Amino acid sequence: MARVRIAALDELATSGGTPVEVAGRSLLVCQSSAGTFVIENRCSHQFTPLAGGKIKGPFIFCPLHGVRFDLRDGSPSGTLTSKPIGVFAASIEDDVLYAEFDE
Repeated sequence: MARVRIAALDELATSGGTPVEVAGRSLLVCQSSAGTFVIENRCSHQFTPLAGGKIKGPFIFCPLHGVRFDLRDGSPSGTLTSKPIGVFAASIEDDVLYAEFDE
């Protein structure tokens, strides 16, 4: 696993999602009452960006068709897809957000 710097906390929206490009990956930083999460910014149903999707607690809803994904493990709800989205372990240190990626 490689620990990668995502962004300083003051560069991110205080709620909702902030799209970022890191190490050639399109990611979405999601902040909600359930915590801060780093996910791939791509719905597994139609492969469209999840940025702009509604975030409620530990869930994000795809802005295209409303597919709900759990930000903790990427699992989908509903019948449109059974494929999870990528979720990366996030940590905050000295007001900087980091994520863990497979090398």
